[in-house]
Amino acid sequence: MSKPVKYIMTIFLVTFLIAPLQAWDKRNSGGFIQPGRRISSAIDLTGEQISYSYKTFKIRVADNVFAMDIQIENSPADLDIYVNFDREIANYDEVDFASTLELYNESINLSRMSSVPLQTGVYYIDIVYPLERLPLIGNKESNRIPFGLTVNLETLDEPVVLIPDQPVKSSLSSGEGMMKLFAVDLTGNEEALRIDLFGTTMDLDMYVSHGNIPMSPENADYLRESYLGEESLVIDSTAPRPLKPGRYYISVFDMIEDDLTDEFSIIVSRTAKPPEILMAYPELPRWDTPLDRALYSTVEISTESGSGSGCLVSPRGHIITGLHVITTGSGEIANELYVALNLSPYDPPRVLFKAELIDIRHDEDLAFLKISEGLYGQDLPEGYNFPFFFLAEDRPVKIGQELRFLGYPQIGGEGSRVSISLTRGLVSGFNRTDYGYLIKTDGEINGGNSGGAAFNSSYELVGFPMSVISDDGGQIAYIHPLSLIPEEWMKILGE
Repeated sequence: MSKPVKYIMTIFLVTFLIAPLQAWDKRNSGGFIQPGRRISSAIDLTGEQISYSYKTFKIRVADNVFAMDIQIENSPADLDIYVNFDREIANYDEVDFASTLELYNESINLSRMSSVPLQTGVYYIDIVYPLERLPLIGNKESNRIPFGLTVNLETLDEPVVLIPDQPVKSSLSSGEGMMKLFAVDLTGNEEALRIDLFGTTMDLDMYVSHGNIPMSPENADYLRESYLGEESLVIDSTAPRPLKPGRYYISVFDMIEDDLTDEFSIIVSRTAKPPEILMAYPELPRWDTPLDRALYSTVEISTESGSGSGCLVSPRGHIITGLHVITTGSGEIANELYVALNLSPYDPPRVLFKAELIDIRHDEDLAFLKISEGLYGQDLPEGYNFPFFFLAEDRPVKIGQELRFLGYPQIGGEGSRVSISLTRGLVSGFNRTDYGYLIKTDGEINGGNSGGAAFNSSYELVGFPMSVISDDGGQIAYIHPLSLIPEEWMKILGE
């Protein structure tokens, strides 16, 4: 939709038309606003066109600004927000950002990491009344809508200077834009610069640059972005941009979370070798009940491009999951497979291990893995026995039987990583395929559950949730039963 007339009139128009234009422009301009300062304003609805009456504001974003938050306050009517960078808004169908929910007090949050990233320069902000009728304010039609507007600009603090081999505990919070800046100074005598983020349950990433503060992928020399949370980066003489003396800046951020505080630790080293503080394994949790055992036997499987669930099926670390869980967007099996263990049902699982691929079955959508080493390449400790599921091999399920499901569905939390979720449902029926029968269930299964556990009332594993078909009327989920596991895999588990 186009805005109400807001043209620059040509010079040959008669002068009595110029005054109304000037009055209109002045009435709709709120001018530049000061960041962090709440202003009181109003939209005038006395013009010929009520719908899409607006008030325009401008704000200047400096180089050191990481995020911008725009908030309408105390509006008695439905107002929308439209935003453009570096140009006035001429058409509300062609803007950089918009918030058009049916809310009186809309908000928009932009950052250097948004899909359309925040830039340095001037932003134009239109506060708009979208309806064709006058609003009812105090049970009376009103031709004026008062509102408050606050635009907060979040800047990075001075960097925390890191000393090699000395870990630092830190955190990200919404008040800081979920970003923290660090720096390390190199003399030129270092073998390498290694940076490790650890001790976090959230999905943290980092940008690193030499000599300038990296606030976006465009101005970062190095990126570490994955689903792991625990990130590592090594820069040495063989790197695309080789190591050199001077100051390196490290921006640590959480792209998804903006409410919870993310706690983490960071350590820098002068060699490529992982520091000793990262090499120790946590003690595995004790399981006192069959449910505890099931909770700790359900792991999260991550690759560089995604994550899903998996089931430990032997004390030696064998895992069965979905083939699509370990497959990249290009259809290839991921080069690195990471395993996160559930150490507490209150927190997201912790990435501790790497796994090797033993075998796959394309038709059955199954993958057989084995935990092979620690996240940092360290050997598994002697006698490290994993929790695992018992298999319900001789107990076929029946229609109407109750099943329970464990996994890490993406909707299972509001943070950038989620804790384990337990749901339940009934066996609704069976579906015949060329490779065997699938179990149908009305249980709640969602993206991220794939490869997780479906188990019976005896806490024995009966299959693996793999897919969901849904429409407006509901959904049905499909479980790949144990009968699809190849005999060769069962022999390995029995050794």
